[in-house]
Amino acid sequence: MKKILLTLVGLATLAIVLKLTVFKGMNENVEVFEQKSTKSSTASGKLDKIVIAGPMANVSHPVFRMMDSGALDDVANNVVFKLWKNPDQLKAMIINKEVDFVAVPTNVGAILYNKEQAIKLLNVSVWGILKILTRDESVKGLEDLKGKELIVPWRGDMPDIVLRAVLKKKGFKKGDIKITYVSNPMDAAKQLILRRADNILLPEPATSMVMRKTASFPVKLVAPTVFRGIDIQEEWGEVYQREAKIPQAGMAVIGEMLEKKEIIKKFEAEYTKAMQWYKTHPKEAGELSAKYITMFTPDAFSDSIGYTQLEVKKAIEVKDELDFFFTVLKDDNPKIIGGSIPDENFYIKD
Repeated sequence: MKKILLTLVGLATLAIVLKLTVFKGMNENVEVFEQKSTKSSTASGKLDKIVIAGPMANVSHPVFRMMDSGALDDVANNVVFKLWKNPDQLKAMIINKEVDFVAVPTNVGAILYNKEQAIKLLNVSVWGILKILTRDESVKGLEDLKGKELIVPWRGDMPDIVLRAVLKKKGFKKGDIKITYVSNPMDAAKQLILRRADNILLPEPATSMVMRKTASFPVKLVAPTVFRGIDIQEEWGEVYQREAKIPQAGMAVIGEMLEKKEIIKKFEAEYTKAMQWYKTHPKEAGELSAKYITMFTPDAFSDSIGYTQLEVKKAIEVKDELDFFFTVLKDDNPKIIGGSIPDENFYIKD
């Protein structure tokens, strides 16, 4: 019996390693999806193609609904979505003007604007996406991590810069928490699932994926029990005495599309409608998102909706909140926002 159990554990461990290796491989290349309009025409003003780009995170998911429902059929014969896997791919797409609309971390938008790229922020839709998963049920706040290791993905990008700002404001010193950086969220997840780490910082939907995986067979045979320990947005709100939300990501407009005011308005309206559908139909939204991002299960996507602060706000209307966020980041390291706080020309206006 013992031999059989050990064999099962060994097979489960192997399955996990293989699966996570696939995740890592899938993170390397941009994936491209295309939806052809059912109303294809050469009508004046209708574009041959609109190209949208975004990450695996929730900010992109309303775009899948827009494509599936043909929301932009009246303005474009084809809609293309490019799934970027790391911030370098995102920056290259924008600099090379390969896209018209892009889901972007707000600080990356600021960096590119300050580098005189043709980019303007249209909206902010993601206000809370960062959690620390832990094997220790008693870990409830960052103070509980003193003297412990924390695995953090994407050094110098959104998860890391928000964490650093909060730690600095709380008075943490270098070394109070041993921060170990990995290249992407899947690498962090692998460390936790294989018991090589006790605490990891992740964005949704990766957080919900880990919670699902560690509770499912055969992964649960070797994976530890995992808890949603720390909400970084709650820590932010507490230390800065503000509402527990952060303007982390939204949609931006790129290049020649900046001149097409009516199409921008159409996109904004349809994105807002799609986000509302996404929030109120978690099961269907999870199934739809999994068609585009196959490394996560529909259930993980559905779960993530309940753990993410999602609200579409026009960027110009939340400029004060963005200015505060950018000021905090600039005080830590001006390079994080490209040197200076963007002026009003960074924002799409009516």
